[in-house]
Amino acid sequence: MTSEGLLRIVQALVIVAFVLHRAHYNRKYPPAEEETVEEQASGGPGRIANLLALPALVSLALFLIYPKWMAWSAIPLANWIRWAGVLVAVLGFALLQWSHEALGQNWSDQPRITLTQSLVTSGPYRWIRHPIYASFLMILGSSLLISANWFIGSTWLAMTAIDIRSRIDFEEAKLLTRFGETYDSYKRETGGLLPRLP
Repeated sequence: MTSEGLLRIVQALVIVAFVLHRAHYNRKYPPAEEETVEEQASGGPGRIANLLALPALVSLALFLIYPKWMAWSAIPLANWIRWAGVLVAVLGFALLQWSHEALGQNWSDQPRITLTQSLVTSGPYRWIRHPIYASFLMILGSSLLISANWFIGSTWLAMTAIDIRSRIDFEEAKLLTRFGETYDSYKRETGGLLPRLP
């Protein structure tokens, strides 16, 4: 099998693994509707992200089935750069799993505030407030490098960035209301998606 063929298989596995990981945690921690104090309502950014999901999925499917269909947006990347994209995805999965372990039952697929929610500051949350969203950018954004295709990569990145920006805005406001000075102090000491520089 050629390196190109192997990279296409890896690209497919990255997306499938991401979906399966999300499905696993959705089953493990189903939404606690009776404990929900406030949940993010669907709005404009969410709709835009959902609209971008279609070209992201279709372009990726075309690339996986017959790459020549997406050759118009291919970018010339050395194989080592494309394999570096695989490493970015693997590190993203490691961060995602570490984040889930730290959050435990505080995790929810949709941003929400619950009656029993606690402020988690352990694991990766010791340095960044949104490690799960950072991992989303790493995993889904890795498609830019793995596929070596600017259209595929940019649609996945744009969809993810718009979605997480909306989520972060909601979560930061509600956590500040819920935990007050404790959250404000935590926010000053940590970075959002990357660790704060000293």
